[in-house]
Amino acid sequence: MYNVGDVVIYSSHGLCSIKDICEQTFNDITKTYYVLQPLNEPQLVIRTPIDNSKKHLRDIIKKEDALNILQSFTSPGVEWIEQNTHRSRFHLEIIKSGNRQKQANLLNTLLRKKLEYSAVEKKFPNQEEKLMQSLQENIFSEFSIALNKSSDEIYEYVLTQLH
Repeated sequence: MYNVGDVVIYSSHGLCSIKDICEQTFNDITKTYYVLQPLNEPQLVIRTPIDNSKKHLRDIIKKEDALNILQSFTSPGVEWIEQNTHRSRFHLEIIKSGNRQKQANLLNTLLRKKLEYSAVEKKFPNQEEKLMQSLQENIFSEFSIALNKSSDEIYEYVLTQLH
């Protein structure tokens, strides 16, 4: 069980602070809820039942794991699938997996592809750009907490690993 003040990862919202733990009753059923506030969307409040949280909440990555994943940016990422719909499906599977290493490998590939596209003055696909931005925000903000560095410092480090 988490405590008020803990920072956790909540499914698609990323880093969230636990602001409160309270009981609420809906349809005569009382449950205990975590009250979450996404760090990148402070105006949003999310309530999730504690008994449902194992599916949606997870701990922030440990420092050693974050360092290992950052080292993986020196290697090629995932396979680039040329066909748009197959590529999108493949990327969605990786996102849904919740596996940080796989997501970092995908981000690695997207960053490398964007560099390739810009080297030949070609526009990077919009869908991949959005996915890359989302992955960067989620991964680098989590790593910034684990490594006590800014997201920008982590981004700069990753860029040095891509060459």
